Formats: sequence, C-alpha cells, structure tokens
Amino acid sequence: MKYFRKIFLLAAACSLLTACGDDFFDTENAGVASKDEIDEIGSSSPDALIKVVEPLMLGLNNYTYQYNTQSSASTVHNDFGLMSIYHLGDVMNDDLAFEVAGSGWFTFDYQLDYWGEQYVRPFFYWNFFYSIINKANDIISKISTDVQDADLKAYRGEALVYRAFAHAYLAQMYQQTYVGNEEAPGVPIVLTPEEAADAYAGRAPLSKVYAQVEKDFKAGMELLAGWKRPNKTMIDEQVAAGLYSRVCLVTNNWDDAITYARKARAGYSVYTPEELLADNAFNNIGAKEWMWGADITPETSTAFASFFSFMCSYDAGYGGDVGQYRKIDARLYDSMNPTDVRKKLFKHTSTGVQYTPKEAAFPEYTNIKFKKVANWEADYVYMRVSEMILTEAEALAHKGDYTGAAQVLKELMSQRDPSWKANSVTADDVYQQRRLELWGEGFSLFDHLRLKKGIDRNYEGSNHLSSARYTIDAGSWYFLYQLPLRELDNNDAIDASEQNPAPTESKFK
Repeated sequence: MKYFRKIFLLAAACSLLTACGDDFFDTENAGVASKDEIDEIGSSSPDALIKVVEPLMLGLNNYTYQYNTQSSASTVHNDFGLMSIYHLGDVMNDDLAFEVAGSGWFTFDYQLDYWGEQYVRPFFYWNFFYSIINKANDIISKISTDVQDADLKAYRGEALVYRAFAHAYLAQMYQQTYVGNEEAPGVPIVLTPEEAADAYAGRAPLSKVYAQVEKDFKAGMELLAGWKRPNKTMIDEQVAAGLYSRVCLVTNNWDDAITYARKARAGYSVYTPEELLADNAFNNIGAKEWMWGADITPETSTAFASFFSFMCSYDAGYGGDVGQYRKIDARLYDSMNPTDVRKKLFKHTSTGVQYTPKEAAFPEYTNIKFKKVANWEADYVYMRVSEMILTEAEALAHKGDYTGAAQVLKELMSQRDPSWKANSVTADDVYQQRRLELWGEGFSLFDHLRLKKGIDRNYEGSNHLSSARYTIDAGSWYFLYQLPLRELDNNDAIDASEQNPAPTESKFK
C-alpha cells in the first residue's frame, strides 16, 4: 500500500493565528504546510490547530458507520462500516443461522464463499481498515509528539488507537491467528512519513504487526489519560483499554488482558434482567452498559443499508419484513438454562412469553434482541461492559485461576441466570457465555479464530439452511481472506506468490 503524505491546512486556520505572516505558505505550494510549521501552530496557537484537526477527528469517528466505504458505483447494502465487519463475521460462524438465503447481501459470507482475491469482500475489508489507518495518520501527522494542549493530545491519542485497532483487525483476517504463526506474513504496516523506519510496505510478519499495534495502543492510552470525552462516540482511555484487551486475547497476553479489561470497565455496571430486555438495551448509545458506539441520527441513518436492516426483526428491512430473519443457532439456544433471561432475546415457544402477533409470526429462534427505532435511527453498539467482564474471566481461566474466573463471571451471571452457581470455570465455560451474551454483536468469528475452533452447522435438529450445514475444521482458509487483487496489482512490495492459499477441502463432513 502506497501512502503519500500531503498535509493541507484549511485556509481559515491562518486567519485565526495572531501572527500569520505572508511567508507562512511557500509560493510554489500554496496551502501546504511543512511538519515544522504544523508543530509551531500546535505550540503557539493550539486553538487554530484544533479547528483543523477536530473536523478530521469527527470525520474518522463518522467513517465507522459510513455507507459505501468502498466507493462502489453500484448498490452495496452490505457496506455500512464497522457493523458490516462485525455482521459478516457473525454470519461466517455457526452461532447465527439464516432463515432463507435471501437477496444475496451477506449470503456469500454465510456460505463462506467470499474469500477469493477477485471478490468484493476481501477488498471491502482491506479498504475499510486501511482507510481508517490513513485517516488516523493524517491526524497524527498534524499533532506534535510533545503537544501540551489537552484536546490535541487526546486527538492524537485517539488516532493512534484507531490505527492500532485497524492493523489488529487486518492481521486477523489475512493470516492465521497470531499464536503459533508469529513469523507468518501478515499485512503492511502503514505509518506517517515521520515513522517511515517502522513502516512495512510488504507483508510484515505478524510479530511486527502486533508489536506496532501494542506500541500504538499504549502510546494512545497515555495521551488519553485523564481526558473527558464529550460523548460515547469518541474513544477515551477506557475504550482504548477495552480495545487493547481484545488484542491481548489474540496474543494470549493474559496478564494485560486482565489489567486492561478491569481498567476499561471501571465505573460501569451490567444490565439487570429488566434492563437487558428493555426496548433500548441494544439500540441506544445512552444505555448504561454502552462504552462506545455510533449515534445514528436522521442525517446519518442509512435505512435499508444498515445493521438494523439485517438484525432487527421488527422493521421493514431485510432481516424483518423482507423475511431474511437472523436466528440463533438452535443448539446454542438450547444450551441455556430455562432460567436464563437471555432466552427471552429470541422468539421461542418454550419461554412462555406472550408475544405480539408480529412476534408470534417470527420463525422459532428468531432474534428479538435488536429492537426497532423509528426512522432507522437505532444506534450501533461497538463495546459494552459485559465484554470486559468476559475478557477478564477468560484470561483468568487461561492462567489457571478457575476460582477467580468464576468470581468475575458471577458479576455477569448473577444478572442473567439465577440458577448459575459455579465456583470454578474453565476458559471454555467463559467462552460459552461470550457466545450467548455477545450474540450478534460481532465477536463470534474472531473468537473462533483466536481460540482455533471450527464450526459445526450439521447436527441433528440444526436450524441452519440445509445448503450451508457445514462442518469445517479450525484453521481452514475458508474463514480468512486472500489479499485483494487490487492490492497485488498496485503494491510492488507484495508478489503474487505471497498470496494466501485457497481452501480446497469440502465444507461438508
């Protein structure tokens, strides 16, 4: 990937400086400022630089829920930013079942047929995260490392976290998981020109990618320390800690996973059973468990091309009135105790719930977790506190502290299932609760990859489409992408011989 550095200052910024001489811009490159000049603005007139950087930071946050991030000339109702990434991961797993094959949006993902270099999906994923990286680098380049203004420090810190987050998600989908493959070819590391020595135009080994990810996360958290964000759409130190804890699970850095998950959830509390079942639990950024999300408004709503179009069973979208219902895997649902309140997040006659006529018409196992908000203004949840409890508990279990893991997990389970009384839990026990608690929120594929698990949709009583009742072993390349053909054509640092292999085994066993 080729990244060309051009730092453009808004013309308005100059007029805001108390001393902006005629020679501020050179005559041959009017409007282009040098790095030293940018740093001078940041130290002498931080308010002026804030007026330049703040719109860029807002734009980066908004990009996470932008429609058509790949700039396609055709309709792309499966491209609505980060929640597209999360949803495609869920449908590639076995925890979510389709009612019908549908119109094609996400169907090829569900069939695990979208891995090839020539297809749209590998390019969409690649383009989305490298666009985030380039937007983040633009902000990082404009703010000096020794900046003192609190807001500018926070913007630089947030941009570093975004860059780390993006590199980490790229590494997970274009190579096998980190543990056991540390020196396998990963993805390019794209940094600012000032950091060129650490950049990597070709496929950097996973060890180098994750080292840069850790470096960026920790530098970002240091800059964000003590900063009070204006709203939950922005990344603060706690959200950054939560994102880093996700990476620690991938690298099996259990100590940091525990430390940063605890830091992330400090001051938050989990939903009570009543709050979990409330109409606003999974569609309102103001809900108490939410740590980070997108605030969807009339101006930013993308209607049919949205997460709720596919996941809300109540609305006019694909997963609602169109009939392409998203259901929980029958075996996963049946694994819950009758006393588990989460059973009521799915339509099933065994719950004894008095369903509305609309709900009664839903197929069994249809999710009713993601409720309708008028005019397609349901917000997107990117992180909530239950995830952090599950991360901490899992890491403790991996360390062999099964009692400690149970104590942490009890904070969640006491609000989910009154019959749950475990005094000791394994990592697999915690993982089972992750599957249930975070269903539909975008974790299932990435958990499968890092835990080296396969999928099994072909069992007695399966509610998956008969044409997609796959049994695929862990480590299959069906779960990963080849590098997009456009990247191979345009990046001289990656040879076609470095392409990921194509899966060859049958999906049916």
